[in-house]
Amino acid sequence: MGVAALALEVPPVGAEFRSLGEQVYDSLLKLVVARRLPPGERLVLEELAARLHVSRTPVRQALSRLAGEGLVEPKGRNGFRVTAISTVDLEHLYELRLMCEQFAAEKGAALATEDELSRMASTLAEYDRLASSAEPTERLAYLRVDHEFHRRLVALAANPRLGELFERLNVHIQNLRAGPGPVSPAVSKEANAAEHRAILAALRARDGAMARQAVRYHVANSRERVLASLSLAEAAQDQ
Repeated sequence: MGVAALALEVPPVGAEFRSLGEQVYDSLLKLVVARRLPPGERLVLEELAARLHVSRTPVRQALSRLAGEGLVEPKGRNGFRVTAISTVDLEHLYELRLMCEQFAAEKGAALATEDELSRMASTLAEYDRLASSAEPTERLAYLRVDHEFHRRLVALAANPRLGELFERLNVHIQNLRAGPGPVSPAVSKEANAAEHRAILAALRARDGAMARQAVRYHVANSRERVLASLSLAEAAQDQ
């Protein structure tokens, strides 16, 4: 699709103020996650600035930020390309994700407040609502809510550095999850929902060992689903 299809998303009047650089970053991030800018796509600074109707400075800032997160990588003097994640890369990402979430779950089982657990339950309720929707436009919203549940889980560790690491890992994983899926969305969402509920139940039971096991089971299953999606995406690129 390339840069010809780009459009800058400007917040409506009354929305929280964001700098132009933030708006450009958000627009490019959404395009990468939605695979409208697919892995391997070449991104030229001047072309992006022209298509987004902005100067080169906010585009350069946004690309530098995306490069720091590993979503794009430098290519040539003034260009970038969207990073392609390999199966090995994905394995490494999930190993780190498992470490983050198991640690947070065990700590959270002992220390989580009722308010924190109630917020996680509210997130699951929203997840169930979106999972039951047949609207294709709900997919990214569903993924954001899924991420919110895990973000809240990691936050139980009360370790900001751990949260930052998790966010960097998650950007890549969500990028892959937004691609083609190996099973029907209903099957995948139902399995995810059940696994989330098991994690929350272990936390509410204040059982650290059970929470770790529930997280391990969920992350392993999520890894297999995303690996299958990655295989499909790579096969589609080879055609």
